[in-house]
Amino acid sequence: MFIDEAKVILKSGDGGHGCVSFRREKFIPKGGPDGGNGGKGGDVVLLCDRNEGDLQAYRWQPHRSARNGTPGMGRQCAGPDGPDLTMPVPPGTQVLEEGTGRLVAELTEHGDRVVLLAGGKGGLGNMNFKSSVNQAPRRTTPGYPGEKGDFRLVLKTIADIGLVGYPNAGKSTLTTLLTAARPKTAPYPFTTLHVNVGVIEYTDRFDRIVMADIPGLIEGAHDNRGLGHQFLRHIERCTLLVFIIDMAGSENRKPWDDFKVLERELRLYSKVLAGKPRVIVANKLDLPEAAKYLQEFQKRVHERVIPISCYSGDGLENLRTQLWSAVKGPVDQRPKPPVQVVHELPTKPTKAPSKAAKPTKPAAPKAKAQPVAKAVKKGVVKAKAKLVKKPVMKKALVRKALAKKVGPKSKTKLVAKKPTAKAAPKKAPAKKKATPVKQAAVRTKAKKK
Repeated sequence: MFIDEAKVILKSGDGGHGCVSFRREKFIPKGGPDGGNGGKGGDVVLLCDRNEGDLQAYRWQPHRSARNGTPGMGRQCAGPDGPDLTMPVPPGTQVLEEGTGRLVAELTEHGDRVVLLAGGKGGLGNMNFKSSVNQAPRRTTPGYPGEKGDFRLVLKTIADIGLVGYPNAGKSTLTTLLTAARPKTAPYPFTTLHVNVGVIEYTDRFDRIVMADIPGLIEGAHDNRGLGHQFLRHIERCTLLVFIIDMAGSENRKPWDDFKVLERELRLYSKVLAGKPRVIVANKLDLPEAAKYLQEFQKRVHERVIPISCYSGDGLENLRTQLWSAVKGPVDQRPKPPVQVVHELPTKPTKAPSKAAKPTKPAAPKAKAQPVAKAVKKGVVKAKAKLVKKPVMKKALVRKALAKKVGPKSKTKLVAKKPTAKAAPKKAPAKKKATPVKQAAVRTKAKKK
């Protein structure tokens, strides 16, 4: 069973504790402290190994922990470090933090090493705390605890070629014919439930090409319908995409409609994936209606098509040669990235006129009604201001007239009021009261003398 995702619960080793020890030998009664330090805890290390095929080893044993460091010993002997826990993973493995989904590490090349969790540091023995003042210390430090973490390992297969097609299009049969892999084949859809990786050997060129066969895609795969995300991630790293089209229409679908849906699903899932070079392979040409559909397909889709028949074996050698040229041949012979053509399905045709009719609903007089109201309000405000100002003017005239009539009397009153407003008379008595107190104090002092 192919396992491409696994959750692991990891812990690095704890550091060893420091040791309390004193040197005791013959004729040396007070040798001093000689307690050693504790050893470092083991790390959790991920190692990229091309000999690993999947993550099956971690599916059934998710709990892994490194060993702890050994405590310190006497005679200034430090404890040995705990051995590291090395976890081999296949190339293309991503390490995600459980819960947040944050990408922690990614291993793509053989021999890559990543320290996922560091081991705890060892404690100090009592020999590190001796001094001229404290010649027999009994102080030590404990070892630091190791790190813990929950992670999710996700495998994205690294292959040169990725097969894309509807269920029951002949992908697994083609993988069986071109490679040494033996995936399950049967005359019903969704026979393939996990990714199958095969190798196409070119003995005359002393080279090979890795090909990945993913389960069939259906409409809505970009929304994870039919586990689309779980399958599409395995072809994200491929150099070339091979579209396997059922040219006979044996599933009551037109070949050109299948191609448009597949291209649309790839574009909606990832624009990078939709922009990869591709080759179209027309399968099942041994059936009677395949020739007629092939001509119609070439008229509708203006791309090169490689006709084959997995049942009779026609065109397989030509396909092997074309795949080599597309992946490892000269740059001029390799297919170029396709031009982005949007193949949208005919959805929501009647909603366009209703949206266009919405702007005609608001009437012109309603928009002009607001400034009119504002103008009316401004007029009312101005009228109110005029009414308010008039009585103010009358009051001012009355005050002036009264001031003229009572001119001399008001001046005398003002002169009389001015001294009363000031606080000078209040301050004078305070000073007069303070002076006799001081004089009395002086007299008492003179009497005492």
